[in-house]
Amino acid sequence: MVHPLRTGNADLAQQYRDILILSNPSHDFPVSLAIAERAAQLRAKHNLRTPDAIQIATALQENAVFFITNDTRLPAISDLEILVLNKL
Repeated sequence: MVHPLRTGNADLAQQYRDILILSNPSHDFPVSLAIAERAAQLRAKHNLRTPDAIQIATALQENAVFFITNDTRLPAISDLEILVLNKL
């Protein structure tokens, strides 16, 4: 939601919010020790920012098949397909 908020696109930010809430309304994933360690490994290997590493580590820990983002800077991660919204 950051990009639409930065550009003043409240409608798009609301659409992102709706997707996030409606796609997984009942799952909160706390940052467990396993996720924190995996995030650290991802940061070390791929030079990811901490929030990105935590989100990707969580996706991997929960056996996600893909990761939806609009961040074209994210590197390829084995066992997880990175889907960039603008390219879909």
